[in-house]
Amino acid sequence: MTGYGAARAWVVSAVVLGASALPGAARAADGDTVHAAVVWPVTATPHLTAAALGSGSGAQAVLDDDALADLFAAGGRLREVVDAGRDREVSWVVDPDLVIAAQAMANGYRVAGSDGSSNPQDSTQGTGQNAAKSWLAALKDAVKGRDVWLLPYADADIASLAHHPSADTDDLTEVVAGLADGAKERVDRILGTGTRAGLGWPADGALDSQVTSLGMKLGMTRVLASGSGLTPDGADPVTLGSDDAPLTALPYDANLTTALARITDPADPAGTEDPDESASPSGSASASPSPSPSGSGTADSDDTPDPATVTRLATLLKGDTRPVLVPPRDLSGTAANALGAALDSGTEEGWLDLQGIRTSDNDPVAGRAGASAAHPARLRSTELTSAQLTDVAGSLDGLATLSKVLADPKATTASVHAAMARALSTAWRAEEDAAQESFQQRTTDFLSTSMASLRLVPKTTVTLTSGDATIPVTVDNGLQQPVAGLELRVTSSDSERLEVNDPKLAVEAAGSASHTAPIRVTARANGKATLTAQLYTTSDGKPWGDPMTFDVDVTSVSSGAIAVVAAGVVLIVLAAAFRMRRVRRRRPPQQPPQE
Repeated sequence: MTGYGAARAWVVSAVVLGASALPGAARAADGDTVHAAVVWPVTATPHLTAAALGSGSGAQAVLDDDALADLFAAGGRLREVVDAGRDREVSWVVDPDLVIAAQAMANGYRVAGSDGSSNPQDSTQGTGQNAAKSWLAALKDAVKGRDVWLLPYADADIASLAHHPSADTDDLTEVVAGLADGAKERVDRILGTGTRAGLGWPADGALDSQVTSLGMKLGMTRVLASGSGLTPDGADPVTLGSDDAPLTALPYDANLTTALARITDPADPAGTEDPDESASPSGSASASPSPSPSGSGTADSDDTPDPATVTRLATLLKGDTRPVLVPPRDLSGTAANALGAALDSGTEEGWLDLQGIRTSDNDPVAGRAGASAAHPARLRSTELTSAQLTDVAGSLDGLATLSKVLADPKATTASVHAAMARALSTAWRAEEDAAQESFQQRTTDFLSTSMASLRLVPKTTVTLTSGDATIPVTVDNGLQQPVAGLELRVTSSDSERLEVNDPKLAVEAAGSASHTAPIRVTARANGKATLTAQLYTTSDGKPWGDPMTFDVDVTSVSSGAIAVVAAGVVLIVLAAAFRMRRVRRRRPPQQPPQE
């Protein structure tokens, strides 16, 4: 515990020194009251995949790793952020996918194998069920009676989508938009409170005309803006949308964001080297240090904020004239505690009046967003690439194919759409490209594995005698849900020898079960014929999977049997002739009649 406290003191002291020249200090004025809404972010890198073990209410979600277990645990970053925000008049800004993932973990979950397998059968039991339950209970308690705003599903990177216009990004935008209503209903139910939608938060709060246009398509009415790309760049809210689609930019001071981004948890080595270089000028997720999954230490660590850090943050708050105060997305537990103490100081001393986001857009001024060409190059460099976006959009093709054969594709569609949105998260800006690509590959593999698990079972050579017979052909449904929308077609290579009487049969199978179709045939002549079985989707008549061929050996009545029968007939005829001859010999000659 002593080492932990010393490390924290070192970090926060460095923050005080690193932030001493920020312009916010020069604007502090005694006697002025700061009116602002404080954003309290609850976000993290996505981990929930599209796969699940089991079906229905008993299905267990599969996560790509168990990092969230540490974040939710006592002392973990997300747990400390929630605890620090409790009992304070802050506006909670939440990624709905994170809450849904926590609920999935609380219900019991699985962790994918380290070999990258997309088969849920290869997963292992997760360790964070109790931590997730406790974290959800703490979050539910913390947000009770407070404003809770939901970001687009999985905190989708709206700037990346906006800056790569194409048919693919149009489809992805529809996917993200389509998840909003269902996510809000689920989060409202989980947290036991009504949440609000329509808030956007582009990376670093940087705006341009393409970003604002996409935001309006997603139903955003308010957007957090650092001032980059915004005219006028002042303290007043700025109206950007039309009367039909109003959008108000809420400016925030990026200097406070940067200062908070420099305050990292002691377990994170990124925060103990050079605090002046640990965050971008606006403290974005793209450049701010990424906290360690283990959070800020053990449950019994000393979370008392450093007084010098609290004083410095209070000075920044006093000099802030913007309508909202915005921490970095990945706010550390240490920074959350320090910010909470600074807010308490301001409210107790009377110079800070905390309000909600809904009142922070009062008296807006007309303005505009700049051209996309002026978007900061350092932010462009961390966007998802066109290739990454195309890969994510490609999941729609696999999903469309799989949906054709599912008896009820709604659940699978929802899980794949959610996984696609997670692959678009703003959180990937703080990761290597390989991390996002690996996550997306799991969705691709899930779809391909699912399609491959519905197949025809191979057969060996079948022997038939002449006449009518039935040949069983089995469809193996490895999916964990019922399938329909399939038909089995069987053709013969020699219909003169072997005729198929059931060329088409409908196929339905329960989840994780097999379906055997009896194929009626008529054998007409000796010899071999090859039957080809192929599944087809009934909606468009396209082949499903690979064809399955097998030989049928037709053995009519054998030549040996015919010879035996013929010999028997001959013997019978000869015996009858011999008998008649003997009878004739025994009869006396017939006398002519007497005259």
